[in-house]
Amino acid sequence: MKDYIEFLNSLSREQLVLTAARQHAQENQGIAVVGMACRFPGGINDPGAFWAALCDERVVPAEPREAPPRWNPAAQDLSPFAGLLARGVHVEGVDLFEPERFGIDEEEARYLDPQQRLLLTCAQQALTDAGIGDTSGRRVGVYTGVSTVEFPFAHLRNGIGPDELSPYMGTGNALSATAARIATGLRLNGPVLTVDTACSSALTAVHLAVPALRRGECDIAVVGACHLQLAPFTSVVFDRAGMLSPTGRSRPFAKDADGHVRGEGCGVLVLKRLKDVTPDEPGPYAVIRGTALWQQGDRVAMTATPVAAQRRVMADALRAARVDPLDVRYVEAQANGSKLGGVIEAESTAAAYGREKPGAPPLYLGSCKANLGYLETASGAASLMKVALALSHGEIPAQPGFDLPDPDIAWDRLSIGVPRKRMPWPESARRVAGVSSFGFTGTNAHVLMEAATGAPPRSGSSSGPVAGRRLWPETHVWS
Repeated sequence: MKDYIEFLNSLSREQLVLTAARQHAQENQGIAVVGMACRFPGGINDPGAFWAALCDERVVPAEPREAPPRWNPAAQDLSPFAGLLARGVHVEGVDLFEPERFGIDEEEARYLDPQQRLLLTCAQQALTDAGIGDTSGRRVGVYTGVSTVEFPFAHLRNGIGPDELSPYMGTGNALSATAARIATGLRLNGPVLTVDTACSSALTAVHLAVPALRRGECDIAVVGACHLQLAPFTSVVFDRAGMLSPTGRSRPFAKDADGHVRGEGCGVLVLKRLKDVTPDEPGPYAVIRGTALWQQGDRVAMTATPVAAQRRVMADALRAARVDPLDVRYVEAQANGSKLGGVIEAESTAAAYGREKPGAPPLYLGSCKANLGYLETASGAASLMKVALALSHGEIPAQPGFDLPDPDIAWDRLSIGVPRKRMPWPESARRVAGVSSFGFTGTNAHVLMEAATGAPPRSGSSSGPVAGRRLWPETHVWS
């Protein structure tokens, strides 16, 4: 510090101003979302399909479905969990994988957590979508969000002998190995970190990746999150806590909201410094302007969500992004269908964005959980992708299932609303949107994104049908 102070004292006023300006520009430079890939319920396997589903107001969990084939259909009648499993929405083909694409031995692949498989596959697709091929000689950071590893539970339930243990069960099922699986599978060199802040993991990963890019720790960041339901226990716990929707629909901010539908998914975004995007590369989907992370430890219980905490994280993100709250016309909310949670979030968002009284420019709220169900750890990735697509296309999709607004939200007192039909982005000085994601243990995250100036609308590359062969130990069939 002393040497740095002496260096500053040696500079002229003009040199000091220039140094400060350069520092300011580095700390606040835009971070471009240049590539995306996903696997969501209902056969939504690329960003284009996701955008089409949003525009069509498609609801994946429209009707209760049978449990997927990873559970034993012949034994479902014997299972006390069968009804709960059928009330979720699931990603298709999680038993399929192409290990040779990533130089992975088939025996090792059989013991890889399917979440590692999905993240690895989507990361490769997202880099392709970004037009990034050869990464040798480039610093590529990997930041992934995963909260639960349920793949090994079937071994315990069905019994496993010493001869059936595999050395690949270690790295194949460790949380810490998730981000490293992408790095080693794609030969990426740079900072690598697995994040677990529950439902806010994806946004927390972005919050860590953005300053790493600005500081030059990496030139490209691969950021993603994944969540799969590979054991029935959590559904039972959530059901006994009264969190699951008995009607099988997530209806954020609606009068008939009655809980959420458990969902699965995987989403990966590729980030670069905006100044490094070249004319021969695909234009950015959107630009990240600011992020924030906040945990309000002073609260009545771990799972309580105080309004002050939500307001604080949004205010911090606005300050970091240097964005006028009234220029923001849309916020993709955490809202998952919880009635109380929706009321609290509507109030806190209106307060943070200066919409506590009528007459302010309207702020629209939405949540893709109404389309996909609650993807839990992967929910933030879906939210980020929805907002990036909406900014790119200059449109806000309608919110399905919002037939009657929740009367406990003071709609007439607040300048907020929920879009009931697809609409062009409202006129504003800047096309900016916020994304909220709140972890159930209290780690709240918020991201501000802006439309990329001059970039054409992007819907993403098509990844084609789910490929691979079945790599699934027979002991992992539930009954």
